[in-house]
Amino acid sequence: MPAATAKSADKAPMDHLQDALEDLDKAREQATDEVSGKIDSARDRINEAREDMSGRGHDQLAEWREQLETAADGALEELGRWAIRAQRKPEALDELSKEITKREAEVST
Repeated sequence: MPAATAKSADKAPMDHLQDALEDLDKAREQATDEVSGKIDSARDRINEAREDMSGRGHDQLAEWREQLETAADGALEELGRWAIRAQRKPEALDELSKEITKREAEVST
């Protein structure tokens, strides 16, 4: 896999949108007035999409939290395993490890 493709695969959708906005800003600097207007319009649509994605993400998280509060222990264990397997970066696994250690201390007391 080419380096650019591998690097791109590690990015979140919001990162891609931010990159697109930066590319549009660079293009706008060299564009004519007519093209600048279209670039501004594209930026506005990207920002709207970003806000919508962010809102949907927060709504989805709230729904999952509610479902987890009522889930059986076995289901929670399986979901935890899936969450661990879904991680793509060592840093994320480190954060999960810290959270597990913290939660173990809370449950043990």
